[in-house]
Amino acid sequence: MIYIFGDSHANTNFANLGLPHRNFYKNAITMHRVGRDRKIIGLKEVRQTPEDIYVFCNGEIDCRCHVARQMALGRGKEEVISKLVEDYVEAIRRNVRRYRAVILSCVTPPMSRAKYEAKHGPITHEFPFIGTDQERADYSRSMNRMLEAACQRTGFIFMDYYSHYTDELGMLRYDLSDEVCHIRQNGEIIEMLQQLVASLSPLAGGSVSRL
Repeated sequence: MIYIFGDSHANTNFANLGLPHRNFYKNAITMHRVGRDRKIIGLKEVRQTPEDIYVFCNGEIDCRCHVARQMALGRGKEEVISKLVEDYVEAIRRNVRRYRAVILSCVTPPMSRAKYEAKHGPITHEFPFIGTDQERADYSRSMNRMLEAACQRTGFIFMDYYSHYTDELGMLRYDLSDEVCHIRQNGEIIEMLQQLVASLSPLAGGSVSRL
């Protein structure tokens, strides 16, 4: 069985997955919250076995508004993001003990603020876009680089579809989005996950891979 955890991107990125799975996504769950609380929401409903595959998808909200807030308090970008990733991965390690594979999804590219506001008007909700488009794209790329490095250290799998959904300015491709901040046309992600699952032997036990 495949178990999927994360924020709203865990829902949209893996919608219509044609493999046996359960999706425990919860809107607005940040990478910071997972790492701080050392808790995976929904995991208590799972009876962990060595055959299970776990997919985690968090971090877009952190890159969209929380990294810049922490930097405004005097922290450096690398320190902020590395701490987020370190605590996130440790929370997963502490909670997921039996598995065939643990997959960490890349953080999706950020939505252009100008395109968002042209469609929806000024941003007034609780998760604003903080930082310029290029700054937020830089945060996302840095977080993905650190997630990949963490997977290499832990034996988790880094699932990287970032470039497929990035436009020439480094932002989320608007034609593949839901015009908010999510990926709508997720066929590339579904195909990638299906290929990855097919490549895993029953005894893979968390072997390192990267797509």
